[in-house]
Amino acid sequence: MRKLMIILLSLVSTHTWAAEPLQLEWNDLNKGAVEVTTKLPDLTDPQKRLLQEVIVLQQQEGEAARTQLDEALAQLKEQGIDAEQALQARQNYMQEMQASARAVNTEFDGKTVRVPGFVVPISFNEEMLATELLLVPVAGACIHMPPPPANQIVRISYPQGFKVQNVQYPVWVEGDFHSNVVTEEVYLVDGKSNLSMGYEMTANTIEDYYQAN
Repeated sequence: MRKLMIILLSLVSTHTWAAEPLQLEWNDLNKGAVEVTTKLPDLTDPQKRLLQEVIVLQQQEGEAARTQLDEALAQLKEQGIDAEQALQARQNYMQEMQASARAVNTEFDGKTVRVPGFVVPISFNEEMLATELLLVPVAGACIHMPPPPANQIVRISYPQGFKVQNVQYPVWVEGDFHSNVVTEEVYLVDGKSNLSMGYEMTANTIEDYYQAN
């Protein structure tokens, strides 16, 4: 009998330990980020404007556009700047940045995790409780400011609904976690926006950060 009790207690202890959620930090979610190695040329603001002008003029047709393009290229060359090389570096940099932003960590797929952050509601039920939210590391991210990289956005599904008091207040979100890079049109308070999101979570708990601690 004593041996049976020890086995049962051991099973209960193991189950309890296994059920403990993993507490994640935002740095855990961008560990797969690709290092950006491309170096952009060191340009002054007027040179940047000239290079932007080159980009615009290259898309235009006609003799006038070609003349303006040649003049802009000549000005940059006089200042020691190869426009073609600068634009190629810009393209390489943007590609590396995009790859880095979309690189996710699959280590926590299928696990129950607990993540602190700020919520941005994107869908409500009839009681005006948020059932779909974004979890982000910075207060107000995605609202009136550029969104974080995809690997710093978690799409939260919370069917029971959460009353969002203030997007400036941090929360803890706990639930089933998966990596899944998707781009979706979502409706925010300042209008519709196409967002790339790197993770998704079906939450079982959303609670105030300070009370939880």
